[in-house]
Amino acid sequence: MKIGDQNHGLQIEKYLNTQAVGNKTEGQQDANKIDQKSQVKTDTVELSSQSKLLNKVSDTMKTHEPQRAEKIEMIKEQVQNGTYNVDAEKVANAMLKDLIKDLG
Repeated sequence: MKIGDQNHGLQIEKYLNTQAVGNKTEGQQDANKIDQKSQVKTDTVELSSQSKLLNKVSDTMKTHEPQRAEKIEMIKEQVQNGTYNVDAEKVANAMLKDLIKDLG
């Protein structure tokens, strides 16, 4: 009786072939991942000219002018004290000017 398998060499060869195929598919998967990463799209944002203008106005409003700040503080105090008086004629004239400008 002979101990050993004559097919032992064939089994090793089959094992090595399956390992080689497995390594190829892993390599292909890695290559596919690299291709997918290189094909990632990026988002872009473009601001309209109107949006840029609004940003500029907002930035301008954030800058403090000493005279304007004093006037605002004075008006705040008058409002809190109940002594602030509105000139209705000035307000009406300003509203009409804006309306005419918007219509014209």
